[in-house]
Amino acid sequence: MTDQQQYWTDRIALWHNSGQSIAAWCREHDESYCCFLYWRKRLEPQPEGRFVELTVHSAGLRLSCNGTSLELDRGFDRDLLREVLAVVKTI
Repeated sequence: MTDQQQYWTDRIALWHNSGQSIAAWCREHDESYCCFLYWRKRLEPQPEGRFVELTVHSAGLRLSCNGTSLELDRGFDRDLLREVLAVVKTI
């Protein structure tokens, strides 16, 4: 890892632990917002499964991503779906 990569890895870790937005953290630490975004994208692992298969049937909807499927019938409980998706985002 180069010195610059290590510098930005450390800065990104500090930001993660701060609880601040990126913009607020950059202002407080006198860092360039654009440089921060560049290095964050370059250094942090990108999540897999960016493309999701979406199939719409007359009976409902099917979402598939990385071998996991979610089938929704017409009239599904939207609040329950929000809760399920919130949990999935943490995995």
